[in-house]
Amino acid sequence: MNRQIARLVMVATLLVGGGLWVSACKQDEGDRCQTSTDCDDPLVCNQATQTCAKMIGGGIDAMVPPQPEPDAAMIDAAVDAPVDMMIDAMIDAP
Repeated sequence: MNRQIARLVMVATLLVGGGLWVSACKQDEGDRCQTSTDCDDPLVCNQATQTCAKMIGGGIDAMVPPQPEPDAAMIDAAVDAPVDMMIDAMIDAP
């Protein structure tokens, strides 16, 4: 009886150990992943395809084009708009 229990414990230990060993392996390029820690270095997890891939472009999705400086007239109009609105409302009132 003790021999059967020992054999059962040994088989269970091997199965659990094998499962842990397989789950601890890092994924190669093209393999399924959920986070970048699932992938082998230097691969990262592409969230769109959920596969390990090489990082392209330094991790930046898109560059934002430079915006023009605001014109002084635009700034003045934005500041004066609430004040002018109240004056216009009082003038137009019957």
